[in-house]
Amino acid sequence: MKAAIWYGGKDIRIEEVPKPDLGPNDILVKVKAAGICGSDLHAYEGISKRRAPPLIMGHEIAGEIAEIGRDVKGLQEGDKVVIQPVLPCGECEQCRSGNENICRNIRFLGLHVPGGFAEYVKAPAEKCYTLPRHLESKEACLTEPLSVAVHVVNNMPVGVDGTILIVGAGVVGSMITQVARLRTSGKIIVTDILDSRLDLAKKLGADITINPREKNVAEETFRITEGRGADVTIEVVGIESTIQDALASIKKGGTTIAIGLLEKNMEIDMMKLVSSELRLLGSYLYNDSDFRSSINLIAEGKVDLQPYLTRIFALDDALKGFEEMATNKENVLKVILKP
Repeated sequence: MKAAIWYGGKDIRIEEVPKPDLGPNDILVKVKAAGICGSDLHAYEGISKRRAPPLIMGHEIAGEIAEIGRDVKGLQEGDKVVIQPVLPCGECEQCRSGNENICRNIRFLGLHVPGGFAEYVKAPAEKCYTLPRHLESKEACLTEPLSVAVHVVNNMPVGVDGTILIVGAGVVGSMITQVARLRTSGKIIVTDILDSRLDLAKKLGADITINPREKNVAEETFRITEGRGADVTIEVVGIESTIQDALASIKKGGTTIAIGLLEKNMEIDMMKLVSSELRLLGSYLYNDSDFRSSINLIAEGKVDLQPYLTRIFALDDALKGFEEMATNKENVLKVILKP
């Protein structure tokens, strides 16, 4: 089969590799669409060191079942599926309590094992979710990033009229905006350094946008909330300046949820954190319920996916897809590869 293999940095080559061998509980999926995640892009740009080359990346995957392991029940060849790429151990305390997203021995398709930037990918049958026939694969592959947004909003401690500040308006930030808009009638404030993304945020449900290159985020947030601060701030970028913006903009007793993963060590104002009784929470991936909810949101047309479907490349052009996403961030949120 054909695959786009990442050899480190900007070295991506289209090569012929063997189809994966199936275990008794595996299925082989013929990939119809696979999205390039921001974390894949960060590996390509040399920003993230979490992946080790050579590797077939890609964890936002939808397609059709091509082959079924001998012990698989309830699925059949030709079924349309989306793959949930988290591969937990199933044995640790976190897995036993239903928190597979923070499994002590977690593995991930496209990170620890070959992913979806190929004609075929192997996955455990239990990680393959059947789709309505009307749902296109290019839409279904967006289930994975949408699940990250759903997980954040499901754990967000805010009332129906609370104020939410979302720091970062990329794919996940804009999806959080949409999901939060479905859950609250309160103010949603979104920040980003790209005006094109702020314009999109307005269309997707934000009430107010702030460009931190033009205005101080915390000062604007307190002005908008008449000196109170945001009830919840959600940090989606993962760098020190944006986590500081998120923490500086919360009301006393409020909560910051951090999901960005670009810098490991950061300096924060511990005096304010303690004296204002702020809560700083991490949010990582999603659980089974979040993933199923995301499929339903897409199938029912409750989220606008068109902003993420503007750049679709053939698998042979994977390198061009990565470069387009890297160099045209003003206009490109997402690139989808189609073998």
